[in-house]
Amino acid sequence: MRYLFCATAVATAMVLTACSKQEAPAEKPAPPAATNVAPPVPDVGKVANEKTTAEGFGATAGEAVAEAMKMAILQVNGAAIQSSTVSAKYGLDVSLGQDAVSLRANAFADVVKQRSGGVIQNFRMIELQEPSVIGGKRYKATIEAQIAKFTPSADMQKLKVVVGPIRFDGASLPMGNRSVSAAEVGATLRQRISDALVQTGRFAVLDREFSPEIERELDMISSGQAPSAELAKLSQAASADLVWSARVSNLAYNRHARQLKTSDRELVSYSGGWAISEKLVNVATRQVVASDSLRGMVPSTAATTLSQGIDSGKVLEDMSTDLVNQVVASVLRRTFPVTVVALDGTNVVLSQGGQALKEGARYAMVTMGTEMKDPQTGQSLGRVESPCCELVVERVTPNLSYGRLENVRSNLEQLPAGGLQLREQLAGAGAVAKAAAAAAAEGSVASAGTADAVATVSAPPTTSSVAKPSAQRKSPAQQQQPGGASKDDDKW
Repeated sequence: MRYLFCATAVATAMVLTACSKQEAPAEKPAPPAATNVAPPVPDVGKVANEKTTAEGFGATAGEAVAEAMKMAILQVNGAAIQSSTVSAKYGLDVSLGQDAVSLRANAFADVVKQRSGGVIQNFRMIELQEPSVIGGKRYKATIEAQIAKFTPSADMQKLKVVVGPIRFDGASLPMGNRSVSAAEVGATLRQRISDALVQTGRFAVLDREFSPEIERELDMISSGQAPSAELAKLSQAASADLVWSARVSNLAYNRHARQLKTSDRELVSYSGGWAISEKLVNVATRQVVASDSLRGMVPSTAATTLSQGIDSGKVLEDMSTDLVNQVVASVLRRTFPVTVVALDGTNVVLSQGGQALKEGARYAMVTMGTEMKDPQTGQSLGRVESPCCELVVERVTPNLSYGRLENVRSNLEQLPAGGLQLREQLAGAGAVAKAAAAAAAEGSVASAGTADAVATVSAPPTTSSVAKPSAQRKSPAQQQQPGGASKDDDKW
């Protein structure tokens, strides 16, 4: 009986336990961690520690340790640190006069860190051999330590470019009714081209002007005013892979004037444009990687006797903008062609932004086909390009551009990466409308000016220039010159 009671109690407990498990609410899965889409902190490089092992020899134990610490610094930083000044800058003489026991003590590692300004950390003596052990007259020290080293930014892995000075044939440039300094225009163009190349996100553009501000910062580090670990930033200037240079053969908006024979007034018009020859040179081999000639025209003004001036500043700004855009587009075509990185129907995302593309502009697009090679040299001649469609850019960001495809004439499915590339800019609807509006505005101004001129030289309103049937016959001179106009009026 007792056995039956115990079995019943155990069974009841098991049932209650099972029910409690079934009634327990299921735990809700933890919500996924929120994705951080905030832009990262700009990467300007940083000073980090690198672990290394080095050996040194000396007439005393202290000299051997000092030499080992010097070799450790040079192993990590290489030619960035001048070996002749290492001992003085980093306080390596702290080991001089110390015996073997003191050099092995933990307290010595703290002294090294303090005297070196943090350049040498976690100093550890691996081995210190006396001359009698190594069979010579000098001590041998083997140490391990962490040495401060400057790590450049990831952008330094990009193609490094220097924008060289822009040369002109003359010292001044005619710009309407005044002249501007060629040197000032060249400096502005150089800066704008540098800015545009940086904004493409494809180049590491190096500065070669050595502004006083940079020199003062470097002098502050080298003079010891900054922490000693900052010395790792010295001698970190990068060398360029390519140098861009150019010569401007023409950049002018000329004033054309002709004196009228019938009056003291001048017939004035303006016209001009720009022309530039550029090249990219490989610094290591001095090979001309790419060379091109670019040019652009500025809308001319109709000849008139009205004393209307022009905004030479705006004309120069428009010419400079056109020149910079063409230069950047030319460099990108030779180095990093703009490609489609995402395709959704006719909506596309392009690999570049900034000043590489313009919102509202229309561009030709091509698909890349089979690679062609020279049959004699075997050198690649590039891939076959097939015109496929047109691109209208709708939005431009610093690194990407967004747009839509129009007039698609081929199948764009299953294209390889980089198989859809951008080519030259076309005259899109936006550009045509803008040009038409500008032409209409100029036409209205010209019509108004012509009306004013006619009102100035015409006869009184009561005199009609159209002969009526009942009018008297004109003299032969009047028949030859209708309206009584002067024979010199054709000089206008």
